[in-house]
Amino acid sequence: MSDDGPGAREVAYRLFAAEFDDASLSYSESDEERAPNYVVTPTGARVNRLFVAGVLTEVERVNDETRRGRVVDPSGAFVTYAGQYQPEAQTFLERAEPPAFVALTGKARTFEPEDSDRVFTSVRPESLNEVDADTRDRWVVSAAEATLDRLAVFAKALDSDLRGDDLRAGLEAGGAPAPLAAGIPKALDHYGTTAAYAEAVRRLAVDALEMIAGDRDEVRALDVAPDEGEATEIGPLPDTDVTIEEPAATTGSDEVSEEDPVSESAADAEASVDDSAEPATDDSADAEIDESAEPATDAEIDESTEPEPGSPGESEPLSDADDSDETTDVADAADTPDDGGLGDFDASGDGADATADDAAATTEDDADATADDDATADLDPDADADDMYQLDDEEREEIESEFGTDFSTGTEVDEPGEADIDVPDPEDLAEESVDDSAAAADDADAPGAESDETDATDSTTDDDAETGAETDTDADTEDVDLEAAAVAAMADLDDGDGAPREAVVERVADERGVEPGAVEDAIQDALMSGQCYEPGDGLLKPI
Repeated sequence: MSDDGPGAREVAYRLFAAEFDDASLSYSESDEERAPNYVVTPTGARVNRLFVAGVLTEVERVNDETRRGRVVDPSGAFVTYAGQYQPEAQTFLERAEPPAFVALTGKARTFEPEDSDRVFTSVRPESLNEVDADTRDRWVVSAAEATLDRLAVFAKALDSDLRGDDLRAGLEAGGAPAPLAAGIPKALDHYGTTAAYAEAVRRLAVDALEMIAGDRDEVRALDVAPDEGEATEIGPLPDTDVTIEEPAATTGSDEVSEEDPVSESAADAEASVDDSAEPATDDSADAEIDESAEPATDAEIDESTEPEPGSPGESEPLSDADDSDETTDVADAADTPDDGGLGDFDASGDGADATADDAAATTEDDADATADDDATADLDPDADADDMYQLDDEEREEIESEFGTDFSTGTEVDEPGEADIDVPDPEDLAEESVDDSAAAADDADAPGAESDETDATDSTTDDDAETGAETDTDADTEDVDLEAAAVAAMADLDDGDGAPREAVVERVADERGVEPGAVEDAIQDALMSGQCYEPGDGLLKPI
């Protein structure tokens, strides 16, 4: 769910590049197709969208459709990729002349190459515009303030004994914003963030403020991993109204444990059980017996056997008869005739026997009646049919006047030949069939030019398909060979810091006899598939 409710756009947060670069956790709170994806930083910032202002120091052409830019703030660099789906940002990067102050708004993203434990962060641009130095300075101040406010809440969570869902519930109850209440527990569980890292982030934010004020030339690097560092005390942080409330369930259990194990509520429950177990009085039993002994009328039987769908009133008597022990006892005590009582709803053994007897008697009567009907049908099989299908004169005239047809029964069919229908003789039909068979055989034996043309066309189509398939296979094989050759060249030319990109392109182009552009495309494919990465500008390193 977004920060401002369903359907609302996510807030674009401000944070420094050094902390965003340390992020390695991303998740989505639902499996829906358009559910937002969040990146959680080590101090608990849950980010879907970012707002950044800094210096565009470099623009690189990744391939024909993608440009990569580096936007630097006082602590580090954000990396952004603009392709065919971000045409405005792509055009801006193509025309930009670094260095330039820019403002970047976009989606936070993470990428982990195969066979690698390192997670890379980037920003997918939504908007990218040129700004001035004052805008960059104001962004630094706002990012530092947001970082220090977040650290004030994070420090309280770090000192608390609560973790996971309990910590999230405690932060929400204490007034923390929902994104922060969700992000801090996940950060503690995933990164194991230490007080030393929190202090290093606090020092970075303060250094950035001092740099804008002119008291410092640069900020100190964030050189501590989130889960590393010795025990230390976090420096001064701004005051916050957020508290961490203990979960309500814990408070309730403490109150119960302080009370006497045998409470008054337990005694009351015992008394209510005793009251419910008392047998019914004689007067109530007699009244219930009298009511149950009344024979049911035909209308009542119809209502009970065909209840109205969804009507609670019709289903209640059945549950009362089945579930009430008190009614069962009364039914056992009542000596009612077989044809009375509760009938099918009698829960007692005697009532069940009586119901079985009634059912057997009813079955025998139905069987006798059916047998009599069958015997009558055997004696006069056309009696029912005549009554069902014969129409009197009045009904006949009504149907003729309504449908405008000359109505007749099956016995009023004209003699053959009187309907003036031209029907061929059987001998004529036999002769035509023999002639058609002979003509078909002649056509099958004679070779046709049309069949030859069809065979030639099919043969040409098959040859073209085979040629196309071979061409596609050769192209795919060549791409794979170039990727493998590029990765092998990286390994050969790697002196420890990585292989120069230009040297890799030159070697593969010479060895394979291909254009440098094809080698560049193969290197990009290898980067995207996780076979290599870029440890620095213009350097490549196989994974």
